Amino acid sequence: MANVGKLTLLHLNNSTSQRILWLLEELGIDYELKLHKRIHDRAPSELKETHPMGKAPQLILADGRVLIESSCIAKYLIDTYDTENKFKGDGGRNDALRDQMLSDFIASSMSTNFIVGVLFLALASRTPFFVRPLVSGLWKAMRAGYWDDDVDKQLKFIEAELEGQDYLMGASPGRPDFLLTFVYDNFHQRRLIDASKYPVAKAWRERCEARPAWKRSLEKGNGYDLSDFDG
Repeated sequence: MANVGKLTLLHLNNSTSQRILWLLEELGIDYELKLHKRIHDRAPSELKETHPMGKAPQLILADGRVLIESSCIAKYLIDTYDTENKFKGDGGRNDALRDQMLSDFIASSMSTNFIVGVLFLALASRTPFFVRPLVSGLWKAMRAGYWDDDVDKQLKFIEAELEGQDYLMGASPGRPDFLLTFVYDNFHQRRLIDASKYPVAKAWRERCEARPAWKRSLEKGNGYDLSDFDG
């Protein structure tokens, strides 16, 4: 492995950066962790000092470049530091093309649905009380019209892709697995799905949570509760 220098992760509680913190722990590499905490459910302004979007995760490289977007960061970390190819798939169907397809599916199709769900939950809690029935009615109609069915198809697709293996990329988690945790946790913790309807996905998440690196990431982070904030 080339000498790429020490990394710095700018981490935000209750956010997508938890999956990057987990990946760093899985890789077992040296990095600096800077913890940031939400203010009224929003990212603090100091995150704009390192990137104009002011979001997390942000990965600062040794040369000063700042990477954003979890999928990009995960790909960089695995490509650069996974010298034993532990997280790149274990052969057969678990190849680079599958990695890209599943990562894109999770980061676009699945993430779009969880963002829609979070948006309506936030609107329902923040709008004036006399408007809330309208927002709730619109959300109920949207769920009945397409959202529930679309999420159901997506989770069943994930379960089919997990058939016969512990993780989406084989015996060890790969980039799609790291990305999926935050999406699945949003659906589950916000009670947008009934996890018992998807036992294969539920068992997959439990395997992720049982990994020592995941547990270390929770210990080093500053909170991961997606059920009680609107951001």
